[in-house]
Amino acid sequence: MKLSTQINLGLLVLILMVGAGASFLEIEQTKAQAIQSTETLSKETATRLNAQLSSFNESQWNNKSLLKSIVDAAFLNKDVTHISVENDNGSVLIEKRTSNSAQGVSLLASVVELSDSSSQVEIPTTQNVVKVKSSPNSHYVNLWRQLLKICALCVVLYILAAIVVVLTSKRAVRSVGKVTKKLNELQNNDFSPSSIETSTKDFLYLVSAVNNLSLSLENKFQELTRQAEQFKSVASRDTLTKIANRNAFDRHMKALIGGISSPKEYAITLVRLAQLTNINHKLGMLAGDNYVCSVADIIKKASQEQFTSAFVFRISGGDFAILSDVQPKDVHEENLAIMSKAFTTINPLRDGSKAAWIGVARFTNSMSLKEIMESADSALMAATKRPQGWQFASDIAEVHSNAKWRERLNYVVSQQYADILIQPVMNLERNTPSYYETFARFKDKQTNDIIPMSQLIPASERLDLIPEVDKLVTSIVFKKLKVTAHQVGINLSNASIANSEFREWLIKQLSEHESLCHRIVFEVQDAALIHYNEEAVALCKRITQLGCRITVEHFGDNFASLSGLRAIQPAYVKLSGRLTESIHTNKDNQLFVSSLLNIARSLNIKVIAEKVEHEAESVALNNLDIIHQQGYYFSKPALWTVY
Repeated sequence: MKLSTQINLGLLVLILMVGAGASFLEIEQTKAQAIQSTETLSKETATRLNAQLSSFNESQWNNKSLLKSIVDAAFLNKDVTHISVENDNGSVLIEKRTSNSAQGVSLLASVVELSDSSSQVEIPTTQNVVKVKSSPNSHYVNLWRQLLKICALCVVLYILAAIVVVLTSKRAVRSVGKVTKKLNELQNNDFSPSSIETSTKDFLYLVSAVNNLSLSLENKFQELTRQAEQFKSVASRDTLTKIANRNAFDRHMKALIGGISSPKEYAITLVRLAQLTNINHKLGMLAGDNYVCSVADIIKKASQEQFTSAFVFRISGGDFAILSDVQPKDVHEENLAIMSKAFTTINPLRDGSKAAWIGVARFTNSMSLKEIMESADSALMAATKRPQGWQFASDIAEVHSNAKWRERLNYVVSQQYADILIQPVMNLERNTPSYYETFARFKDKQTNDIIPMSQLIPASERLDLIPEVDKLVTSIVFKKLKVTAHQVGINLSNASIANSEFREWLIKQLSEHESLCHRIVFEVQDAALIHYNEEAVALCKRITQLGCRITVEHFGDNFASLSGLRAIQPAYVKLSGRLTESIHTNKDNQLFVSSLLNIARSLNIKVIAEKVEHEAESVALNNLDIIHQQGYYFSKPALWTVY
């Protein structure tokens, strides 16, 4: 109900009370006047008739017409209602009655009782008696008029007061309307400052608070915008090699194949590090990083000297891509030979094995990204069988390559087995793991070697087998949880979240293992909140209802995912590894992480820093009050043994 309406109702009640009080006083006053005036009237009328009749002789007393005219004359006053002349025997010589009722008299008489008055006078010369009765009819009429005046006055006063209240309230709440409009603008991310003024001191505190809030949010928004623009360039670059990363690659490919320009052909050259896993295990992470950087330097040099209009990207841990204009095949082969020869010089294992494999595919802007990557990946797979270490997609049967991958993946799924590795997410306040993140490792059917996840994940996505892989991993984790007390994190891929059959399977499995749910944390990529928002939000809500918790990974990579956090209310967000690497020396990242930390805390969400590999990084993160940390500094992923 509007404020003006509430005030007007209050005024109506007040005016009704005043009107009722005035009417009561008027009635009491009329009662007092009626008693006095009716008595006086009856006495005066009787006395006047007595004076006229006292001089009558016998013949005049017998003249009925004369008596009637005298009595009629006494009825000139409308309040006289009955006159009679009686002899000493009580016989009525002459009598007249009248009923002078006016508008409102009958109604008032049923509510307000005014007394009648009677008087009689004996005529001295005879034994006759004059009797007069008067009523308060005129007082009823006057009272009716006064009450109508009071009602009319109340109505007029209410109308005038209501108009004044409406006009005053409109002027008073005009500032509230401006405040509401400004709050809606803030909700729509319009933080432009505007000074709101108020015409009443009652809303001064509210207007002042909104003005201060608007100014504060504008300053924070400008700072976050500056940081976002600054981080955007950082987020588009690989922190280790300083070249463009997968985010930049996806945007670049979208620009190439998403437009409506005339058909044009391009070339994609994929370089896959053949020995990265072996080097990391045998020589350590530092040697692996040096290996990656050396390959990146060779690729950057080749893109500048040997390719036309070339762009270089690191699209995963062990994969690089060169996007360029199409070259004649013999020229391209010559360039690949130069790169391959350069790669042999930077293999720290010195065992004669290939340092990298190279696959090349041509594509047009009418093809989809999936088709392009299938073609290039097929060439890469074929390159592992070639002595020179490279392969053109045009020279192989892509179907054969995909069939090989499908055979490998189907074997993995059919075995219903995988090695599960775990890595703790440490709570530094308690110096104990909050939970353990799980990683699956699968062995190849022919070689019995671990299939690199950098190869298995793209192939699984390409062949739509990711949901089957996630089902296998989840089932194995459930079995291990039954014989251990660990709290563990299970990664859910975007493809699985988008798959309705997988979502139904997962909910069914959790319902059957409800006693385990409180020990399970599902890790969801923040990209899922963008690309599959409806499915991701619905699945996360159902999972949390069953008692599980949610961690959103890669927090800070995609600003659009912030809107999804409020919808699912995860227990944790895991900062992107790009932000935590060398954070002790990167002031911009420290400032940006502080901003993200404030966002998470405002939603009551704990923050995890991943890929913490050095003590200095851990200390810097701890100084930022990030107490949940994960990385090689604490522990490498280790085989989860429960027997």
